[in-house]
Amino acid sequence: MVNATMDLLINSLLVWIQLHTEYDTRSLPHPQVIMMTPKELTSELYADAPALAPANGIDHRINALYAFETGESGTIFIKHPTLVEDSDRFASPLDNPKFREILLHELIHHVQWHTGEAQQWQCPKQGETEAYLLGAKYLEQHDTADPLYDRWFWANSYAIC
Repeated sequence: MVNATMDLLINSLLVWIQLHTEYDTRSLPHPQVIMMTPKELTSELYADAPALAPANGIDHRINALYAFETGESGTIFIKHPTLVEDSDRFASPLDNPKFREILLHELIHHVQWHTGEAQQWQCPKQGETEAYLLGAKYLEQHDTADPLYDRWFWANSYAIC
């Protein structure tokens, strides 16, 4: 049931991306989605440099990661929806716009890679501005307060190569 629900959610978010960008998402494969705890996400991010990981094993800045080279068509490692702010306000945590925005952000990276957009960049970070700003638009359209303070600053800071 979760896989079918996740597939429907991914379909709807890919349609949203197509409606709000120049990307054609109709024939893109779905990435694998793996739900994790914050500690597991931190471990995934710092796998190649464990000495840089926080001492407590949790980097609270990480909500999700996209690995284009993992799985058949990329993998999204994402914080379990029950652990996302306001999840308890929804019958299904997958309905939480804050969770959906996190997934949308990573799906934008997925689209950037599968459409060839990312291959034109100086570095993979260049896709961050688009992903962060589209996330703000999504939250605004869903009348949801943005949990990321000063999103414009972070969108541009994370995009620096």
